[in-house]
Amino acid sequence: MTDWPAIGSRVVVWFERVPSKTPREPYEAVVDHVAGRSFTVEGLDATFNRSTGRSKPVRRTPGAFGSDTYVAVSVDSDRGREVLGDALRSDREADADAAVRAWLTDRSDQARRRAVAALEALDEH
Repeated sequence: MTDWPAIGSRVVVWFERVPSKTPREPYEAVVDHVAGRSFTVEGLDATFNRSTGRSKPVRRTPGAFGSDTYVAVSVDSDRGREVLGDALRSDREADADAAVRAWLTDRSDQARRRAVAALEALDEH
């Protein structure tokens, strides 16, 4: 068994919905408990397998038929950086889309400046 994760380790957490393995709503969190072959993350009611970083399926809401599987990886890992980078890019694209649509509705200088700033933010890393 590896020494990862340890209590206090920073991780990137997201959930997946079958059949897709697309990371949804990724965010940074902290490991709050490690025991044997499992660990938990602050603020999330899921238990992760230490070797895979995946949780057992968690019901979306009480009585719901669907469930989500959570994934946790080190924030410093290639996968962690990739997932957070993709999420940031997606957020910037959504902001740019909203700003351009707002400018198309309200052709003011202020709306144009916001649209230009949001579009330029797409090129930032």
